[in-house]
Amino acid sequence: MLKLDLKHNVLRPFFLSVILLALVPLLAGTANLDQNSSAVPLEMFVALLGIVMLTPVFQPEQDRDISDLIFSKFMDPVRIWLARILCSLVLLAVLISLFSGYMALRGCDITMRLVSGTLADAIFLGSLGMAASALCNNTVTGYMIPLVYYAVNYGAGNKLGNFYLFSMTAGSYSPKIWMLSAGLLSAAGALIIRRLRR
Repeated sequence: MLKLDLKHNVLRPFFLSVILLALVPLLAGTANLDQNSSAVPLEMFVALLGIVMLTPVFQPEQDRDISDLIFSKFMDPVRIWLARILCSLVLLAVLISLFSGYMALRGCDITMRLVSGTLADAIFLGSLGMAASALCNNTVTGYMIPLVYYAVNYGAGNKLGNFYLFSMTAGSYSPKIWMLSAGLLSAAGALIIRRLRR
């Protein structure tokens, strides 16, 4: 049952993420960039994969019939959600690493700090969507909240302090620790909220 669930609810966001990654070179430079410039496509485009991969974690249970079926089974649904989250995180890390490798092959100065910082951004944005989806019981709202936050970063700039998404373009990496911590807390909160809804 778990394998079937992962196949239907994780692979679709994964394939959509692959398509989005294929579009990144059309939207931003991905060749012969220094470290700060390499952060631009990673932070501004690749980090958005977190929204695609993590936001729809609770989508199947938003259907009343599916929710009743899952909650009637012996297996705790939290285990199913955790499996989806972990699988999504692994695939997210793989996609970010592969794209970073692609940039490195094209002469970009890619470091582990850039890769891990992009992953932290992706987790933060995705967990915002996950929490909003759990709170509102609506995946569309879940997509909207992190996208609004993303847009705010363009206007507010570094006024957001440790929660500024594009800090690596300015050579600042410490905010990513805050982003990752907040993302993990949001994901945990989303699980609790979704469990209590039942």
